[in-house]
Amino acid sequence: MNISYHKFIAEPPKHITEEIITLHREIFDGPGYWLEKLNSQEHVLIYVALVDNQVAGYKIGYGLDDRIFYSWLGGVHPDFRKLGIASELMSRQHADLKNLGYEIVRTKTMNKWRGMLLLNIQTEFDVLKTEVDQRGQLKIVLEKKLLS
Repeated sequence: MNISYHKFIAEPPKHITEEIITLHREIFDGPGYWLEKLNSQEHVLIYVALVDNQVAGYKIGYGLDDRIFYSWLGGVHPDFRKLGIASELMSRQHADLKNLGYEIVRTKTMNKWRGMLLLNIQTEFDVLKTEVDQRGQLKIVLEKKLLS
């Protein structure tokens, strides 16, 4: 199995974008309308893990301001979990964020996404608060200080 990692600072090539959309829908059972929101953001970073040239995982985020980066969406295909893909995508994202001068990375998750919640806590994220979104879902807000 060959895993390769790629970074994009704007929307990826169409075939990769389509695979991310499909994977996002499969993981989160949602409509996957993230692309429209992403295209309205500045300072976008997209990380993709490919296994045999197919999207196995992704991590998408954007700058909230000059100091804080929002790590918005991410996931790994169920067939490729437990291979360290999510950790590697996060590691690459955080290294780049430090180099770009960001001081904080923020994310949100839900209790039902235990793997992501545990990975965040294990990689020095702090739980800041919980909030209820427009759909009435409880979200856990986490932040990590990116020390130089």
